[in-house]
Amino acid sequence: RREATAAMAGALDKTKPWSEVDGQHGNRCTLAGHILYLRVAGLWPHAQGARYLLHTVMVQLCAVAYIAVGVASIYTARGDVDGISHTLMHLLEVVSGMVKAGLFFSKRQSFYRLVQDLDLMVSEDWDRPELVSARRWARRMTVSLTAYIYTLILLWLPAPLLAGGDQKLLPVVQIEGVDWSLWPGAYAALYALQCSVLLTQVPVVIGLDCFFVAAMLHVAALLQLLGQRISGLQVISGSVADLAGDVSLKRRQVLYAELCTCIVNHQKITKYLRNLEAAMSTMVLVQLSTNMICLCMGLYQQIQQGEALSEAAYSSHWVGAGAGFQRALCIVMARAHKPLLITAGHLYPVNTAAFVALMKASYSYYTL
Repeated sequence: RREATAAMAGALDKTKPWSEVDGQHGNRCTLAGHILYLRVAGLWPHAQGARYLLHTVMVQLCAVAYIAVGVASIYTARGDVDGISHTLMHLLEVVSGMVKAGLFFSKRQSFYRLVQDLDLMVSEDWDRPELVSARRWARRMTVSLTAYIYTLILLWLPAPLLAGGDQKLLPVVQIEGVDWSLWPGAYAALYALQCSVLLTQVPVVIGLDCFFVAAMLHVAALLQLLGQRISGLQVISGSVADLAGDVSLKRRQVLYAELCTCIVNHQKITKYLRNLEAAMSTMVLVQLSTNMICLCMGLYQQIQQGEALSEAAYSSHWVGAGAGFQRALCIVMARAHKPLLITAGHLYPVNTAAFVALMKASYSYYTL
């Protein structure tokens, strides 16, 4: 009965946030920094439930208001393809963050179990160089990526105010046809809204991605340690053991027990990877789809403007301009007809067809 009670308590702990059970493993949580990052995003629960709920609701409500402003911006653009594409790319990032947050809330028990299971697997080898290196790389990756993105955002947000001029502009999403000098309160509110959404959505979008990458780095370190243990099973005092005759029965049993332990650890790792894949697969698909849509819109603008260059050259006043001018203009028109391509590593063209093929392959993999 006591063992059954302990088992039930252990199972319950795996469904609790890390903050409720952090004392059970010596206050050492493998993904502690990433959990703190998700708390800033309003995803991972705080100790105070009311404050956590208020924080989460405010972050998501600001995102909804930002999307409403974006829809109004698209409506007022009235056929401005560049402006609509610019607004859509920003809206897709915010929508991606909201979808990922919703997926996290629907699977939060799975995330709690992922943290607890990873802590249990690394607890015996916490100080091994492989795991120390994994923690260091995960921390550096998260800090450097966050610092880079926040630096760009903080440089961009005050730009409309520093630029001055008669026309007041918003940081990212513009609403055409509105004289903001007549509505200073609304301008200040929209400016603050866009700033707050950009600053609060970074931990949502980046935090979950860094969480997954950090977990995979630690799993890779665990697999490396497991490989070292398996390769060292046959080594005794620096010599290769002859399991057929020279090694005693007791030593054979010890080696077999060690091998069984390695097999059990490998099963734990593979099970953890399956759980990690179940938690992250949909989020990765959302992120991949969002990035591809944004890139495709950028490629569409690039191709459209490139083709329009030939028409612009033909529309110029070339009649009577001289043979030299006309020959040079023909060269420009001929060059404009050549598609403008971006390549990946000078090996593969980055165009709409390539993204469609990548989308099909990614969706097929996701389905399998």
